[in-house]
Amino acid sequence: MIIAVADRNASIRPLVEQAGLVAEARPDMIILKGEGMTEEEYVEAAKAISDICRKNGVEFCASTFIEAASSLGVKNICVPIEGLEGFVPAGFDKVLVHVQSEKEATDAERRGASAVIFGNVFDLSCKSCRNAKGLATLRCLTGAVDIPTIGAGGILQDVFNEVLAAEAAGICMTSGFMRSKDPVVVVKAYRDARARLRV
Repeated sequence: MIIAVADRNASIRPLVEQAGLVAEARPDMIILKGEGMTEEEYVEAAKAISDICRKNGVEFCASTFIEAASSLGVKNICVPIEGLEGFVPAGFDKVLVHVQSEKEATDAERRGASAVIFGNVFDLSCKSCRNAKGLATLRCLTGAVDIPTIGAGGILQDVFNEVLAAEAAGICMTSGFMRSKDPVVVVKAYRDARARLRV
């Protein structure tokens, strides 16, 4: 599974325009990040991007504004585990939960998460050395839960093989898509890496 995060703050083009290019590349899902947006701005962007996703056969996933997403009829939601009170929000087909440890992953599964996103695969404070200390934790998570575990955090095309070798169900990328002039290349690189692993 390849998940693209549509983030206004990271985009090289206007958000909806860049998200449109990403949707045309057909990742499995696009998550609309709401950081820095008002609820009104988020709803407007969600309407536009979810429509683009639907036309391209890509799943759309909301985050941050859960009630607004529900009112729009969005079927997928992404939430941080620290934001959960009790079980995951009801009324969604898929609930993806951000986790940072094996304990959080098992807790998210117990609360009803459909999948977990582990966001610390690569140390973002160490870009020059590409510290992959999170790969070991990612591998532990994949063995600790029965739901899909998605690798995120510093993921670029040059590390697809490493993340997939850790038995992750997929990857989640922000900058790799929001700063790409040709998202089709990114999706193809992932699909090729996945195919090679299965040979």
